[in-house]
Amino acid sequence: MIASSLSHHILTLTINRPHAKNALNLEMYQQLTQYLHQANDPNVHVIVLTGLSDVFCSGNDITDFISLTTADADQCQHSRSIIEAFMFAMIDSPVPIVAAVSGNAIGIGMTMLQHCDFVFACPSANFSLPFVKLGLCPEFGSSLLLPQIIGTRKAKAMLLLGEPMNAKEALSLGFIDQITIQPEQLAATLATQPKNALQNTKQLLSQISRKQLIDCIDKENNLIFKLVKEHEAVNAFSQFTTRKSHT
Repeated sequence: MIASSLSHHILTLTINRPHAKNALNLEMYQQLTQYLHQANDPNVHVIVLTGLSDVFCSGNDITDFISLTTADADQCQHSRSIIEAFMFAMIDSPVPIVAAVSGNAIGIGMTMLQHCDFVFACPSANFSLPFVKLGLCPEFGSSLLLPQIIGTRKAKAMLLLGEPMNAKEALSLGFIDQITIQPEQLAATLATQPKNALQNTKQLLSQISRKQLIDCIDKENNLIFKLVKEHEAVNAFSQFTTRKSHT
C-alpha cells in the first residue's frame, strides 16, 4: 500500500491505495514510518512523497475511526502509538521531504504537508480539513502550524468551517511552492547538495521548537481520542458510511 523506491539518492514513497482514495490505515502508517527511518541511510539525501491516483490522500481511514469508538484503553493507545510514530518520523526526518500532491489532500493528507520542506501540487488539487464536521479536532500540529503558514483567518475558516483551499489559493498563501506535479528537478538538485550541510541547514530553518510541536500534537491527540468516542463523532461516522454506501 506504500510503494518505495530508491534511485540517485532519492527515496520515493508512493501512497498506493486507490480503491480507498489513498486513505491511510494503521498498516500504512507503520509502513510510512519504516520507510521514513531510511532517511538515516547515507544513500538517502532526499525523500519524495506522492500518491498513485488522482487523490493524494483522503485522510485517515474512517473504518479505523469507527473501530476506536468501541475500543478499550489498550487498543486506543496501540493505535495512537502507531500514528504518533509516523508523525515523529516526519518531524524528525534529517533529510528534506518533497511532496508531490497528485490530487485532493484531506485531513492528515493535508496536515502532513505542513512537515514537508517543499510542496508541489497539480492544478486540480484541493485541500480540506473536515475535523469539526466529523466531531473531531485538528491533528499533527495543525492548530499551531497552519495559522503560521496560511494566516489565522484562513486557518480558522479551514479548521472551524471545513472551508476548502484550491491550488491557486494554496500557492498565494504560501502553503505550496508551485503548481506542478513534477518534483524531479528539485529533488535531483537537493540530492546533489552536500548532505551534511543540507541536513544542518534544514535543522536551523526550523522556526518552532520540537518540544513546542510535540506538546501541541500531544494535546491534540489527547482530545481526538476523547472526542472519537462521543456522540457527535459516532453520529458523523455513521452518516459518512451511509452516504458512502449510497454512492
